[in-house]
Amino acid sequence: MRAYIMTLANSIIGVSILAMPFCYKECGILLSTILLILSNFMSRASCHFLLTSAVRSRTRDFEFLAFHLFGSLGKISVEISIIMFLMGTCIAFFVVMGDLGPQIIGEMFNMTNTIALRPSIMIGIAVFIVLPLGLLKNVNSLNSICTAAVIFYACLVFKIFIEAFDKIFSSVWLSELYFWRPSGLLQCLPIFSMSLFCQTQLFDIFESISHESLDKLNSIVRSSMNMCTCVYISVGILGYIAYHDQSSLSGKFQLFFFNYS
Repeated sequence: MRAYIMTLANSIIGVSILAMPFCYKECGILLSTILLILSNFMSRASCHFLLTSAVRSRTRDFEFLAFHLFGSLGKISVEISIIMFLMGTCIAFFVVMGDLGPQIIGEMFNMTNTIALRPSIMIGIAVFIVLPLGLLKNVNSLNSICTAAVIFYACLVFKIFIEAFDKIFSSVWLSELYFWRPSGLLQCLPIFSMSLFCQTQLFDIFESISHESLDKLNSIVRSSMNMCTCVYISVGILGYIAYHDQSSLSGKFQLFFFNYS
């Protein structure tokens, strides 16, 4: 069960983690935390409804569940939606890798950041990492990789805590940080709502689980959601405290992420 929790948690956490300190700055600490908790409850509820429908219809596929409920039009609509969502996810992934990759490779191998380095890294990641992982038939083979990735996120939280340690125990940040700032709600609400999104990966993960009750499946979702929510809240609060006095907090945090990597 622990392996499935780690796999689902790793599929939830994405590039939204880089935007958490910025969102906490725009919306405030209290409002941002409330929005993440609400997103947690809404995502868990939607996963519960999907799993309940799948168990009752004896279907373990997103597309065929839509076909069972809405017919051919529902199946086609879900397939198109998943394709568009995965395209957006790939674009976001390669943009981040294209921005951070040349700096990391240049620092590690003492290379000059040329124009050809960025596309070369993106093509290399696509051919030698993304494609082999995408061709795997069984999600269980990714359990160890997902566990290592979650441990990496825990180390990231600890590193940010060290960066913010001196400022946490000083009273200066209490007067400089926002706790409630509704003016940034519209800008950050899409990030908060998508930060815990995992519905498209839900059936791929649970397809490898056999003879498990609905309560056990909901327990896996709940544990994964709570773990990711704690990581987002920790990164958001600690990153905001550590870099609240920077003019571009989002850019500063991405630079820190590069240095940590």
